[in-house]
Amino acid sequence: MIQTKLDTHSTHYDLHRLVVLMILVGACVTSVGISISVWAEYQDIGMQVFFRRSDFLGDYVQSPLAYVFNMSLIIAGTCILLAMYGLYLLKLGDFSHFLSIAGSWVGLSIILIGVFPINYLNEHRLVSTSFLMSTFVLHLFTISTRFNHKEICSRPLFILAIFGFLSASGLIYQLDWSTLDFTPCLHEGGDICWVALNMWLQTNITMLWCVLLALNIRKLAIEQYHAESG
Repeated sequence: MIQTKLDTHSTHYDLHRLVVLMILVGACVTSVGISISVWAEYQDIGMQVFFRRSDFLGDYVQSPLAYVFNMSLIIAGTCILLAMYGLYLLKLGDFSHFLSIAGSWVGLSIILIGVFPINYLNEHRLVSTSFLMSTFVLHLFTISTRFNHKEICSRPLFILAIFGFLSASGLIYQLDWSTLDFTPCLHEGGDICWVALNMWLQTNITMLWCVLLALNIRKLAIEQYHAESG
């Protein structure tokens, strides 16, 4: 009984729990913050909120709860950074290190988007482009991990990474590299703003990626614990 308790609370096991907990906390904080901001904006413009770029929710001038949106990004990015540090220390293989580095890039970019919302246009363009490129690299590494370390990348995570990679590729294609910004949607005649929809898709894919990674790490922790205790 004492030995089992020591194994359960070993440093290695605590790192697994840190990764799982911090990823889930980050995803929950982001979901709550975005949901509150979307709901507040929905009261003013209705369904059009989903046809506007997601980063407009951080506009201190136009968005009623921009501070909630931006603070949720800062907290979520911090949680992702801590989680990726824990993942790096787990030493699950070279590709887990690549994932942790790419994930840290994503987390840092999310923090900077919260610090520099769209009101700080030049800085926001830089950090938003950083987020876009980091998610592109993250999903690319995730797809590669499926072929090299299948135990790290589950099938649902692999499928999600494919969608994330396609979404990020589409945004990179749509990005005006001379300004590091996208062509504004005119919203005339009920036209759909594909850039806005793709940005919302990429945001949700990134959050879901974090949740699936946490569940996968938890599964690895349980398997490793039973292997060591058996």
